[in-house]
Amino acid sequence: MKISLISNQDPINPDNYSGTPYYIIQSLTKQNVQVDYAHISFSSPTRYERFQQFLLKYTGKNQSATMRYAQYCALKIEKILRDLKTDAILMNPWIVGALVETKTPIFYWTDIVFTSFMNFYPDFICRYTEPDIYTLTHDCLKKAKLLLFSSGWAARSAIEMHGISKSKIRIVPFGANLDISHSLGDVRQMIKVRSRRCIKFLFVGKEWYRKGGDIVLRIAKQLHIMGHAIEVTLVGCDPEEHLPPYVRVEGLISKNSQAERDKIRRLYQDAHFLFVPSRAEAYGIVFCEANAFGVPCLTTSVGGIPEVVKDGINGMKFSLEATVKEYCDYIINLITNYKEYEALALSAYNEYVTRLNWSVASRLAKQYISEVI
Repeated sequence: MKISLISNQDPINPDNYSGTPYYIIQSLTKQNVQVDYAHISFSSPTRYERFQQFLLKYTGKNQSATMRYAQYCALKIEKILRDLKTDAILMNPWIVGALVETKTPIFYWTDIVFTSFMNFYPDFICRYTEPDIYTLTHDCLKKAKLLLFSSGWAARSAIEMHGISKSKIRIVPFGANLDISHSLGDVRQMIKVRSRRCIKFLFVGKEWYRKGGDIVLRIAKQLHIMGHAIEVTLVGCDPEEHLPPYVRVEGLISKNSQAERDKIRRLYQDAHFLFVPSRAEAYGIVFCEANAFGVPCLTTSVGGIPEVVKDGINGMKFSLEATVKEYCDYIINLITNYKEYEALALSAYNEYVTRLNWSVASRLAKQYISEVI
């Protein structure tokens, strides 16, 4: 079986889309699927402006930038497909494939229905034209032969917002976007050597407020006031505000560098909890990554997170209205009963091994795509 993955960013760059297209390609290849790939991009702003002028000439000024972008992508993809002999087209982002005309079956494997951004990611959607987003997303969903979603939440969006039949949908959770080679014995040792004197939180996310970074600081402050030694490590962002001495900022860590990949591994190994209480989250690859190191997750019950984090199994979800006391009580109880913490940490690793890895994901994806083609 040959699959062509098409994206609007370079899919073999592990820093694009958190590395998800990269790991989709790698994992499907390990399932003996022949995978080639292409991406649609503008080499410069000038090239984009020239193409906008070209599309305006042929589509008229009443077309929005969103619609013109979809038309541009369709032209590029159709040109790419003329040179490919493939069994299936796999799309990761939306919009780019909405207007493509091809006899080759199209599949989507993604974590969100694009129209869900309208209410879920309000800052993101302001760059696009809402009516066109609905129309183009609807076209994507209807045109696809099969829709692979990483969560039931995303699947429900397709059903409720666009009337898509359940028979056209499969749930295939994403895996951890890191190469993992350690064993259960290694993870037991990681858990064993974690500090008993200091509670260590790891926060990973570029968008400080949406990912709940301010909540993490409030919880850490209260634990500090209560007399608990605390350490917070921030990855992916710098809140640019006065931070207490127990907060360390690591900034953005690139997965393109071996040294940087080793750094994020060390940070996961050392942490007691990955603490990312998101206000909006389509899925949460970082939760899979944390579980791969036997690190339980503290988060919220929003979006696709419940597909990843199961209470008392690989972490704990709190409501968006949860109080500081609720968080602190849970954390203190778990850390002071360290055997319970160790059991949760090992259970988290088991979730990675059995559910939240790319080997499991790609095997399911291959099976579902094969059944259709």
